[in-house]
Amino acid sequence: MSEAALNTRAVSLTVVAFLLGAFAAGGIGVRVIREVSTADAATSLPRSATSTTAATSRFYQVDPNETLISSTALVPSSIEVTGDGLAIAYDLVSLAPRQSVAFPNSESVVFEEDMSAVYPRRWVIDTPRGSIEGGPANVNARVARFDVVDGFSMDEVESIRIVEALSPYSVEVPVTLSDADPIAEVVPGVTIKLLNVSDQGSSTIVQVAIDIEDPEVADFFVSGDGPGWRSSVLEAEGGRRVTLTWTAGPLPAEIPLLATGSVWIPLVGPFDVSLEGVR
Repeated sequence: MSEAALNTRAVSLTVVAFLLGAFAAGGIGVRVIREVSTADAATSLPRSATSTTAATSRFYQVDPNETLISSTALVPSSIEVTGDGLAIAYDLVSLAPRQSVAFPNSESVVFEEDMSAVYPRRWVIDTPRGSIEGGPANVNARVARFDVVDGFSMDEVESIRIVEALSPYSVEVPVTLSDADPIAEVVPGVTIKLLNVSDQGSSTIVQVAIDIEDPEVADFFVSGDGPGWRSSVLEAEGGRRVTLTWTAGPLPAEIPLLATGSVWIPLVGPFDVSLEGVR
């Protein structure tokens, strides 16, 4: 195959990969994904039915009773009605690789690697009496809870929808703080504030506070940006505070910092939930 043909083939495969990624990000329900792999990249897709290319196939199935949200399958496992409460237990199964957020220059913060790929935050149950809103208590919960009238029966349920689903994205934002401008916005709803600067021998201690309007949908840490910073320590008490150590001589008037974390972005919905498999 000529070099021009190979280039054209590479561009075509890139476009296909981009479109598949866009479909997954938009929550399009791809029921079966076929993966073909081979040692020879130039002949990885068979040209015809008689091709002798050695390829292996793997199939990933999404059950019709499961709910596909972006690249995650929500799998209901049980429903329970007790008195004035209804609870739907579920699992979240990621169908795509996940990447944890790294906090540079940090010696004390360990990021949870098993962070959920989707947060089904708000649910609605439609009944002849009206709609009932509910959902999980937090991003780590796997039970959606609803307040219902005493004597409520599952026979009254007409439909169940997830009307607000969020997905996490890694964010890295360089910011500067100074005595003149001690507060900086990282992203909407997240700000950092310069609290104190103090000399300690050959080092300078910098303390900053992180203010997160809604901790359920944002998580951030602050470290020094560039050389000269030795460590960053998240304080356990007194709110979300970080202590940084500068060791490169006089501290710059514009203190260079790096805010690193994750924000939860809304996904296009709603997403219908089928409970036939657990009724």
